[in-house]
Amino acid sequence: MTIRMWTEAMTRAQVAWDDQAEALHGPLRNLAQAEAELLGSRVGPVAATFLATWETRVDGLRRAAAAHADALAGAAYDIHSADAETVQGVQDLLMWADRDAQPFSYGPTP
Repeated sequence: MTIRMWTEAMTRAQVAWDDQAEALHGPLRNLAQAEAELLGSRVGPVAATFLATWETRVDGLRRAAAAHADALAGAAYDIHSADAETVQGVQDLLMWADRDAQPFSYGPTP
């Protein structure tokens, strides 16, 4: 039996998390390039703290989104690899005439 039921949904989720991480690059760059000192001596330091706080937060969100995408990619690979190993193991135990028999697929196929 193959495990294909989650791979399509996992791929969609991986792409969505990857897109989210990529979308946060622009705002992160804008925050890093903002020049708080141009606001003067009274407002500049407060603005710099504000910008640094948001830069840290956005970078954390970007890293988390990228980590989610990587985790989903890794899980999909592990499922596929384990499945391929299982299929090969079963095929090795079949009668010689049936060694090329393919397992049934459950769930949506890619």
